[in-house]
Amino acid sequence: MTVNTRPKRALLAYCALAQRLSKPGVGITHALIPFFTEANHDLVGQLFDAEKFSLAVSQRFGFSIPRLAALGLTEQLELAGLLEVVSRDGSRTVYKHAAMIPENESVNPVTEAQVERVLSAFFDYCIDDQKINTMERSAIDAAFLHRLLNADSMRILGRKETSITTKRSVDTLSLLRVPRREDQLNGDELHLDYKTSQFLLDIQTKDRAAFELVSDVAFANMAAEAIAVFQEPADTNVPLSGLTIYLDSPILLDMLGVNWEYAEYGSELLATIKNSGARVAVFDHCVMEAEGAIGAQLSYLRSGINSSAHRLGISAKPDLLAALKDRVGERAYERLGIDVERDPEVNLHRHNPTVVGDIEAGMNTSMQAWGNVEAKAHDRKSVWSMLTMRDSSQPCPRVCDSKWIFLSRNTALVKIANAAWTRWLKGTTKHSITHVEKWAPIAMSDKQFAGYIWTRTGGTRSSIPVARLLANCSAAVRPRADVKARAYNLIIELEGREQADDLAALLEDREGAKALMRAVSGDPEDVTRERIPFIIEQVKLAAGEFAAARAREEGELILHERSLAYQAEIDRVSQELVETEGKYVDDLNTVNAKKVQLHEERECLEAQNKILLDALAAKDLAEMERRLTIIAGGFAKGVKTYVRTKWLIVILFTVLTGSVTHLSTDSPTASFVLSTFLAFLGFWFVPDILSGPLNRLSTSVLMKHVSRHDNSINVPHNPPPNFRDNEWCVLNSTHEPVANSSMP
Repeated sequence: MTVNTRPKRALLAYCALAQRLSKPGVGITHALIPFFTEANHDLVGQLFDAEKFSLAVSQRFGFSIPRLAALGLTEQLELAGLLEVVSRDGSRTVYKHAAMIPENESVNPVTEAQVERVLSAFFDYCIDDQKINTMERSAIDAAFLHRLLNADSMRILGRKETSITTKRSVDTLSLLRVPRREDQLNGDELHLDYKTSQFLLDIQTKDRAAFELVSDVAFANMAAEAIAVFQEPADTNVPLSGLTIYLDSPILLDMLGVNWEYAEYGSELLATIKNSGARVAVFDHCVMEAEGAIGAQLSYLRSGINSSAHRLGISAKPDLLAALKDRVGERAYERLGIDVERDPEVNLHRHNPTVVGDIEAGMNTSMQAWGNVEAKAHDRKSVWSMLTMRDSSQPCPRVCDSKWIFLSRNTALVKIANAAWTRWLKGTTKHSITHVEKWAPIAMSDKQFAGYIWTRTGGTRSSIPVARLLANCSAAVRPRADVKARAYNLIIELEGREQADDLAALLEDREGAKALMRAVSGDPEDVTRERIPFIIEQVKLAAGEFAAARAREEGELILHERSLAYQAEIDRVSQELVETEGKYVDDLNTVNAKKVQLHEERECLEAQNKILLDALAAKDLAEMERRLTIIAGGFAKGVKTYVRTKWLIVILFTVLTGSVTHLSTDSPTASFVLSTFLAFLGFWFVPDILSGPLNRLSTSVLMKHVSRHDNSINVPHNPPPNFRDNEWCVLNSTHEPVANSSMP
């Protein structure tokens, strides 16, 4: 294990990277500057060496950068102020690490206290384990970081199970293996693997804040490795239609749901590959390997004989295994759309037998520790198939142009395949070492490919790293058959067959098996005579808690059903009430609307009536004015008749008096003047006697005038018109006197 001396700073850097990548507009490569800044602290003032720089990054952050990828980052490191140019001769530039390290400009929302809380919680989680509780805090922190960043490399995932055969009776003898120093070291590693995995699974449900932090670290680790390794331009939204992904057998079984711990992750990985536009396929020999593992697991479940199925971690139920038996290729094609292709004909030994021999020897050396001979044969066949298919005539540095990629969860197999490809290129082609080192690999791990797809999609947040982390943790803590068998055999020796059968019954339940794994931290060597009482107590307690939890769940289910029934009745009554209220509101609204309508109609009628009344009043007023005008005209004529007639009478009497006086013989002139004056004075009042006839004459003129204009007008006679004074109260006061001439 690579020991990280500063796990807290590394976790903070990963959290900062995750936050920077979540911001829009941030360059993907620029986001790695905080990592390179941290790694540069130990190299200040030294000449830049790609291998030293890659080693510094690996020691601090747990991911390695290939030498050529590190060389490709020099210009960006220079722009960031981490490198200085020593000399530049056109074809080669010499850099050295800057003496002054620039401050990180980003503000990390994740504080050191939050990281410390997670690390302290894990340290407290490990206290109850006797094998690792003596380790120093720094070592436990480093172990936690290493497993968090490399969950797929935990030893517990590849641990070969010991004997799973159970004793048939108390008299059955079993040979105990002598413990070695290596076993003690491996035991510590296994305990740390189990504790880390179980801790991460626990905080997923119990501490969401801590789980969000480790999720950011998992995502940032995948992103950092992808950014550092894949230097090709990210063609955003350009599908990988020309690329075919060949699946290894374990990944195929994951996607089929055979390994329940990886089922969800397998489905998500398959969807990611298809969404990228790449074609998904599998070789015939991988299908045969998967079918062999399924058949072996079925045989084991039916007969109790150990099989090679444990290598693939098969954990599915028998019904699913039976449905897939001898039908893996068919189900993969029909259900998942994965093409099944025939293995290519391998005849590379005819082209260059020496290089083929070197590659075969290298693979045998690398696979020497693999105990399963059939598995090694299938893996070698996968490597030779990819070597046969890939074109080595023209350099191909881009993964998207390589046409074929082998995808595996086995990082060791990926390294073996790529090492074989590099050796083949160096031994059979005349390309330069630079081109060979830049060549696209023939195999990628699932983590690498997910990171590659992430870089091509523009750096959007991916859920693949978290799903992969949880899948590996679930596989690490799954119940193991050898642990169960060791506990069963030890109970037979100590307490007899009956007690062992009781324990076996408890272990059939998943909660009991989980409790057994928790008690021994996944290590069968921890099942000892001294610890067996504690182990049994934990299993029974878990089973009792499970039974109590089951009873609580059933009670809660009944309560929930009744609550649902009550709630349904309440909802029904409430609905009826709402409907009644709604109907009442609708009726009330209808009545109010009718009232408003009637009010508006009444106002409209009142307005129309007012208009009609105003029109009628105006008409009546006009008619009255017309009649008054006619009457006023008649009255004016009557007044004129009255005045003329009166003047006529006066003149006649005056002339008559003058004529009589003129006949006087004594003094005719004086008599004439005097008679005239007296006659004028006397007869000025004479018309008063004739006022009645004058009024009647004037009234007759008035009536004739009115009748001539409108005979329907009734002229009022009370009060009678005063023709003498030119007054008549019948006429409106607004009318001026009809005759302005002065009265004699």
